[in-house]
Amino acid sequence: MLKRFIPFVFFAVPFAFAAEPAPTAASAPAAPVAKQAAPKAAPAVVNPADTATTREVPVRYWVIGDSVELEAIFVKIEKDTVYLRAPDESTQKIFDAINEAEAAALQKSNGQKVEEEDEFEDDDKVEEKKPADVIMTDAVKDSLAAQSELDSAAAAEAAKAAEVAADAEDDLEAALEKEEKRLKMEEIAKVEAEIREREIQDSLAHVVENPYIKIFRLDLKRLYNLEDKVMIDLSLSNYVVPVVKEEEETIELYPPGKANLLVVSNPEACSLFVNGIPLHQIAPDTIKNIKPGKYTISVMRVLRDVEWWGTKTVKINADSLNKVEIAVERPSTKLTLNTNPEAVEVYIGKEPSVNHMPDYETDVVVNEVNPQPQLQIFFRKVGYRDTSITTEVKAFMPNFINVELESVEDVEYIQGQREFNQKRSDRRVGKVFLFSSIAPIIAGGVLWYLAERNWSNAADKKHEYNRSVFDSEKAQRLIKDNHDLNKQGDIKGGIAAGLGAVGLGLLVAGIVFTF
Repeated sequence: MLKRFIPFVFFAVPFAFAAEPAPTAASAPAAPVAKQAAPKAAPAVVNPADTATTREVPVRYWVIGDSVELEAIFVKIEKDTVYLRAPDESTQKIFDAINEAEAAALQKSNGQKVEEEDEFEDDDKVEEKKPADVIMTDAVKDSLAAQSELDSAAAAEAAKAAEVAADAEDDLEAALEKEEKRLKMEEIAKVEAEIREREIQDSLAHVVENPYIKIFRLDLKRLYNLEDKVMIDLSLSNYVVPVVKEEEETIELYPPGKANLLVVSNPEACSLFVNGIPLHQIAPDTIKNIKPGKYTISVMRVLRDVEWWGTKTVKINADSLNKVEIAVERPSTKLTLNTNPEAVEVYIGKEPSVNHMPDYETDVVVNEVNPQPQLQIFFRKVGYRDTSITTEVKAFMPNFINVELESVEDVEYIQGQREFNQKRSDRRVGKVFLFSSIAPIIAGGVLWYLAERNWSNAADKKHEYNRSVFDSEKAQRLIKDNHDLNKQGDIKGGIAAGLGAVGLGLLVAGIVFTF
């Protein structure tokens, strides 16, 4: 029974473990995606004294207890006090433009037709000059109220004088008294006018000296910046709106240095490129004042309405003898991968893991690639930060990709990378052992099956010999066949057992290295 049971073990065990194990996540740190857009930073708190870097913006503010929002010019928040300024004629135009734009946007969002003003309608109109507005301060209001009371009293005195005059027109004393009162009233009115004018001037001077509307910041419900379309943070005790300076981004075609490179193309009159960036030069020509190092130099020429490219990776020395000859090639879709440093593992379309070996090592030109709008490529090397990029693969183009990996000095990070490599190597060796165990186990099983047939035939010969009564030539032949079949079965069984042991040893080693 044992002999008949062992072959099933030989056949069942290898197929149970030969399948590739399920991929596991890489133990190495995740690769950061290169060229990500940085998030927009929140406005920083700026010192109010630094007026050179601050600006005033139109705002809408809502004071607690009021039912409507008001418009003003925001100046600053200083020591928990919000400083606003009343809009003048120029800033009022800004508010009018903002309100008109918001109304037009609201009409458009509601599906209404936006009414457009005739551009030439205002040309025929003559703007009427409006009298200058007087700032209605408390002092001015009191002065105007007092003047109104004086005017009422003067009117009452005039009416009373008119009645007296009507009753005693011929009375000289009444006439003199009337004239005296008139002169007195004129003098009083003159003095009052002078006082009122002085109060107005003092009020205007006070407004010029202190033109701000001051509100405690916690008394405000909201403060909206109309220019930047953001809320001003009222939790800040000191804040001003900073000036946003947009710096012009300058792109260096190549690092400046003291080396030169003569580029000769075949055919001539090809456009020159360094690391995929056009130089606006025509080969043959010299790339001057370039820093020594490794570069991807390309030439391109349009032939039969198709771009023909030629590419070479060169190392430029610090002398003046650098020269490279590049011939254009038939158009094809390629990926030209160059890295600094070299010998970097490249994974195309998949992340590094212990179950995946790298597809290529840089520097390399990948020919078997299809055009596609997005292709993710991972770069990995021990001692450098894992990096990934997403690029477009254009048809019939060399598709230059130059990546400079960031070196890492973190010992734990580097140790993790080495452990990842070791685990990946062990997994690879384990797979080799697993697949290598299949052949000896199958061969051992086949030999064991043949040995079983020999042993079975030998048993049949022995049974036939036992049935014979006389010792004859046939009986002797049966004894010899029985002996030979048992011997052949033992040999095959021994070989099968040896192969099975080898296969099981490889299988166990594969399991150990793989898992």
